[in-house]
Amino acid sequence: MPRGGYLSLCFWFCLGIVVGSEGLEAQTKECAITGSLRDKLQYKNRVRYMKHYFPIDYRISVPYEGVLRLANITRLQQAEVSQPNLRYLWASLNCNTMEIIQNVLLEDHPSWNYIKEIYELLIYVREIAMDLQVDPQVATILTLANSGRDRKLVKPKALLDNCYKVMDLLYCLCCKESNIHNWEDCVVPQAQPHSHHPPPQCAGPATLLYRHSRAQTSVVAERELRPPEVEAAPPGKAKLGEERVIP
Repeated sequence: MPRGGYLSLCFWFCLGIVVGSEGLEAQTKECAITGSLRDKLQYKNRVRYMKHYFPIDYRISVPYEGVLRLANITRLQQAEVSQPNLRYLWASLNCNTMEIIQNVLLEDHPSWNYIKEIYELLIYVREIAMDLQVDPQVATILTLANSGRDRKLVKPKALLDNCYKVMDLLYCLCCKESNIHNWEDCVVPQAQPHSHHPPPQCAGPATLLYRHSRAQTSVVAERELRPPEVEAAPPGKAKLGEERVIP
């Protein structure tokens, strides 16, 4: 092999080591952040802060598309939406949900700081995907959720239950191998029925999963989700922003 060929091969080999190292570091960082979030979202905390500290049968008005369940993720996986896109969708919708929950709480409510801490962790997760090329299906869901046209009343605990379950689905396989303490007991999800191939959760270094050119990130870089305008709830139900919960 000519000398130039050896130099070229050496260059690409060294570059692969550097990129792989950066990818592993980014993946560990993401697992550490979601590990802290997983600790906050443990069942005992969800019951305490989202059930015991709220009136019986209290419900919050949220966008219909903002309620992200396991079934929604499964359909998007079968439509070949990438794992980074699914994670970005999960973080974005739940950031919006945490803001909506805070809108019905006074700052001295015992659940205020709990929701604030979850929101801040979700912001960190969302920022990891700031260079992501957003899938059109994900962009459509986010647009519908932000429009506030269709809404539904959901119990606060149910919102956090969905957040926790979807997070486990999207991160368990990858983070269980990262030696992050809060991920050690997660159960790796099985392949979904009618799926020809299980969706890869750790297809490669995290840095290789995202595009690095901001010229291609027109959706993520320019859009910030905000709580949609509030519509009146049906008679007898809590109205968002009016009937605040007081400890």
